[in-house]
Amino acid sequence: MRTYFYLLLIVISAFLTILVIFHFGDLPNKRNNGFKRSYFPKPFSEIQIDFPDTLHEIIGSTPWNIYVSLAREGEVLEIGKRPGSAIKRIKIPFFARYYDSLQFYSLSIKIDSPHIYLFSENKPAIVKTNFDSTQFEIKILPPGPFTREVMAGTDCFILRKFESRRMDQLFVRYNFSTGAIKKEDTISPIYGDGGIVSDGQLHFDSGAKKLYYIYYYKNLLLEFDTMLGAVNRYHSIDTTRSFKMRTGLVENSGTRAYTNISPANIINKVSYAQNGLLFNMSGLRADNESDEFFSANSILDVIDMNSGGYLGSLILPALKGDKLSQFILSDDKLIGLYTNSMIVYDMNGVIRRDQ
Repeated sequence: MRTYFYLLLIVISAFLTILVIFHFGDLPNKRNNGFKRSYFPKPFSEIQIDFPDTLHEIIGSTPWNIYVSLAREGEVLEIGKRPGSAIKRIKIPFFARYYDSLQFYSLSIKIDSPHIYLFSENKPAIVKTNFDSTQFEIKILPPGPFTREVMAGTDCFILRKFESRRMDQLFVRYNFSTGAIKKEDTISPIYGDGGIVSDGQLHFDSGAKKLYYIYYYKNLLLEFDTMLGAVNRYHSIDTTRSFKMRTGLVENSGTRAYTNISPANIINKVSYAQNGLLFNMSGLRADNESDEFFSANSILDVIDMNSGGYLGSLILPALKGDKLSQFILSDDKLIGLYTNSMIVYDMNGVIRRDQ
């Protein structure tokens, strides 16, 4: 009986602790967040395709096709953009031929047809291949893992890479052909926690020829060029200008690593950049939105990165209870990814900079 009593006491204590945190804690959307939104017209939903697979990530697009990776590593779908187009399932030969022998795990994939780039972030290494693996190049980078990568031109990659001397991550420019690497020294604030608190999403805007980095845990946006020169700092629409997350050094089985030691509330969830516009799916409800409205829609805030000004927001309804997991813009289409579905929205005339 004493054991059951102590167990019940622990459960009750845990429940009360959660109630106290919920009542007094600084939780997103519990109270007003100090900003309001205006809205663009709703884009027209042009195509919806449902899949038996769990969709992972949009990894490339051409004028004709979209490439989506699946939860099963090494499998990719080639989806035609026209309604009724065939869907082709592709198994990247690299995984069957070299994956185990090279021991490159948790590979990130990007397709720049006909080339396929595989990023072994922890090795660290970049593999260049194609759909039949007749081409195969591998480049081992200097020590230190990287966590974000974008293509910024022929043979040019911008990475967010760990720098042991600073115990943080910096942006670097890597040339695939020559192996030349250049580090920035004026863009990234240094917190000395391995880059956890400053984690975010990195984008290359091929139209504007600019790089954008948007933080997950506060409303900071960075804009810089491919030479990693001067940086402009802007803010997303919300008012979260300081980190709410705390990090610490922990040890497990003799291995020391930084991790978050408080809840990691993501402020900016997923984003995309095109022609000087940044589209950001916020995790925060605006003061002029009800809980029901915010829960039922994915809200994409549109920011003009020429000035940092907020232009308005797009409303995309949730699908089967799920919000967007990722999206890209291609031509005049917004391609939204959900757990088992993809929807193509017609964006022609929806967004105007002068409205």
